[in-house]
Amino acid sequence: MQRIATLVVMLVLAAVPAALPAAAANEPSATILNYGRFETRRTGEIEKSDRTASGELQSVDAHRLLQQTDEIMGQLGNSFGFDLRLSDFPPGAATLTIRTTHPPITNPKTGKAMTVSEYDWAVIGRENVYFGYTFDYGWEIAEGIWTKQILFNGKVIAEKKFKIVVPLN
Repeated sequence: MQRIATLVVMLVLAAVPAALPAAAANEPSATILNYGRFETRRTGEIEKSDRTASGELQSVDAHRLLQQTDEIMGQLGNSFGFDLRLSDFPPGAATLTIRTTHPPITNPKTGKAMTVSEYDWAVIGRENVYFGYTFDYGWEIAEGIWTKQILFNGKVIAEKKFKIVVPLN
């Protein structure tokens, strides 16, 4: 009898590691479909956001990849980022944290200097979900490495680095 109980315990313990990767495979994740320089169409009102350098957010209802690249010219109006496929999310809206780590930039209106801009955004769609950054103000353009991250429940599920290059005048 003791032999059967030991065998059952060994079988249960052997099954546990096999079950763990399957559970991890069903966790929410994101796949970058396209990245680089985009053309975007903004919609809606500009929203206030105290966790971003500009203090503003605006939604985009259409985007089109212009050039797949991780080197972006730091010029007014240039938009860069990526679009994603979200997998294994629960039904309904999912709130993501969009974080951009960048060289120091200072908003001249507020005097606030930042190296991390982030905001929370609820998404319903799961395919072709775009997150980007547009240089709307000259003071936002900072040469160096910019890292765009998407987080869900505090965990990074997508990340892409871009090199911003400021052209000589």
